[in-house]
Amino acid sequence: MQSKHFSILVLSLSIWLGFGPHLATARDATSFNPVPITVQAEAAGVPIGTIIAWPVATNPQDWNKWLECDGSSISAVVYPELRALVGANTPNLTGRFLRGRGGNAAALGVAQSDAIRNVSGTLQNDGTLRIHGSGVFSNAGSGRVRNDANGNVAGHTHVQFDFSNVMPTANEIRPVNQAVRYLIRALK
Repeated sequence: MQSKHFSILVLSLSIWLGFGPHLATARDATSFNPVPITVQAEAAGVPIGTIIAWPVATNPQDWNKWLECDGSSISAVVYPELRALVGANTPNLTGRFLRGRGGNAAALGVAQSDAIRNVSGTLQNDGTLRIHGSGVFSNAGSGRVRNDANGNVAGHTHVQFDFSNVMPTANEIRPVNQAVRYLIRALK
């Protein structure tokens, strides 16, 4: 059983890397010398409900046995086993990252909302009109303003709060990534 899973993994990787569906290059675990191996797809051994990351726009040769993981409805007539396993719709993995269970991950099949680690900094007044920042805070300037009605001089300091001082930023929260298509096995 383990060799079947290895064959499927090597087949997917070989197609993605452009080696073609029947010949791939493997590496010896001790010397890393390329060793040609023959890879045969064993699609019949892939259980219904298996989700794979498909790295190219071209559909697999046995496309009629797969569905996109995009939340589409599952026909009870055409895919009775898949529908019994996962429900009325394919998992909607559009724009999502899969995560192994354990640690801080949610329960199997449960979506987990986004979050980031705590980001902090400090502000410190040095006894003058200057405030020094660290972490996400930085000093954006200081100065004096005119006298008030009693003749006192008031000062001001501009403080800036910016995550990009301590981490890369974008218009979304995301880990380093590469887009793939998630497919779910629908038929044997």
